[in-house]
Amino acid sequence: MAKVKKKLTPAQKRAKKKAKEERQKKYVWVFMNGKQVRVKRPETIDGVDPDEFIRNNADPIWLHQNEMLEYMDQEEDQLYVGEESELDSYIYNYCGKWRDSEGNTIFIEPIDEKQVYVTYVKSGEGKPMLRPWLNNMPASKMIGRHDPEWGPSLDIELSNKGDGFCLSLDFHFEDGNYNAIAPSIIRDEKDSHLDKYYYLFGALSSYHRQSDNGANKAN
Repeated sequence: MAKVKKKLTPAQKRAKKKAKEERQKKYVWVFMNGKQVRVKRPETIDGVDPDEFIRNNADPIWLHQNEMLEYMDQEEDQLYVGEESELDSYIYNYCGKWRDSEGNTIFIEPIDEKQVYVTYVKSGEGKPMLRPWLNNMPASKMIGRHDPEWGPSLDIELSNKGDGFCLSLDFHFEDGNYNAIAPSIIRDEKDSHLDKYYYLFGALSSYHRQSDNGANKAN
């Protein structure tokens, strides 16, 4: 027996049409592996992709506060760290590009008055070093912290926050300037298994400033 299709009432038709319009707003049809599938539409801000909206509208201070330095170009960064910069503090002396005698390089970018982003590149490599003790995560955007209550050093988290595995940087104050830093490695006494990774940081000899983007002025 043929199934009789029941006609929709005007109210049901309106509800069905509205539901379809809502689905079209939230989803879009795309081809994946030769099949047509429905996926959620990417979110937009005023009809613009969020990344593009941020690049076009966010000011440097907001980007720093929200840890989105990747959206800042070099020109904006230099403008932000001028004479009246909120980052004009002791930690800013560490910011810039540093290299030791072996060619290992450290890049330090400001976040705020107590934190920086740190990227470590081994000599002869064109990208951040992989950290075998941390599932081979690249040594980029690591958090470095300076706490004046604990001393003048900058301690960089080499592993997860609170693990106690850090690369510590201190200035050679006897030089009378901020153009050389001495590195050392800090770990918890119980984590002796980390000793086998020390070689990745070379001889831990002094790093010398290569560029500072106007940073060497705070003190």
